[in-house]
Amino acid sequence: MLIGHQKKCFTYVSVTPTMNEAGLAKINLHPDDWRDPEDRAKYLDDLKAEVYTGDPISFAGLLTLPVTWRPRALLSTSMTLLPGLRQRLEERFQCPVLDLYSMNEAGPIAVADPAAGGHVLLQPRMYVEILDDEDRPLPPGERGEVTLTGGFNFCLPLLRYRTGDHAALDFSGPEPVLVGLQGRPPVRYRTTSGSWINNIEITHALRPLALPQWTMHQAADGTVTFRHAGMDSLNTDLRQVLQLLLGDGLRVHVEQQAFLDGKVIQYTSDLTDPATT
Repeated sequence: MLIGHQKKCFTYVSVTPTMNEAGLAKINLHPDDWRDPEDRAKYLDDLKAEVYTGDPISFAGLLTLPVTWRPRALLSTSMTLLPGLRQRLEERFQCPVLDLYSMNEAGPIAVADPAAGGHVLLQPRMYVEILDDEDRPLPPGERGEVTLTGGFNFCLPLLRYRTGDHAALDFSGPEPVLVGLQGRPPVRYRTTSGSWINNIEITHALRPLALPQWTMHQAADGTVTFRHAGMDSLNTDLRQVLQLLLGDGLRVHVEQQAFLDGKVIQYTSDLTDPATT
């Protein structure tokens, strides 16, 4: 079972031919996706999936449900799994919790092994390098950017693909280990009502807008700073989308960039009041 915790996401069941027709169910644990939120725990207990996979946000949601079924393992992917959450999951479900370092582009790259002191590399056909800012390979033990070549997906051959994640390589044990891996932390945004939403919900909501590049940051006081390289006509739509997701009264600061005569021109506007620019 692949569990998610998003306002909206695809849910389905299927079989996997490469795993002897094993069943797969993709389930959304967000309460708004169920006729009755109480049905979530009942569904999980009835299905009795042997393995759950998901991200730390989804597993944090799973901890709030009164499920009684104990899977054989939990596989955490996509974001950094902190030790405290991992311990709570192990105590609650009495099974191994595997912290996988993986990417859509490369699949599973490594798995955390406390006895090995880091993340043990998994793919024999994946060549992993640690590079500095000048694309130069670093010796074992020095931190740099994790960079990938090869992999088992012949449809997406990687050649020195920089991941944006950082670690050091250690060859002192029987297997290569990524030490001190600093990957993508879980990202959530707080609504004006005090609830939280997954970052992927922001991405989904902004898909209809012609935004070639954008970033979004929320400060501790709830103020959102949105930077984009799109047209200024998008600002009204941005305000509507973000306030629909995060609530009325949200203060949104926009930094817009455009290119003029080879130079970057930056404009700013405050979207809390659409008449203010």
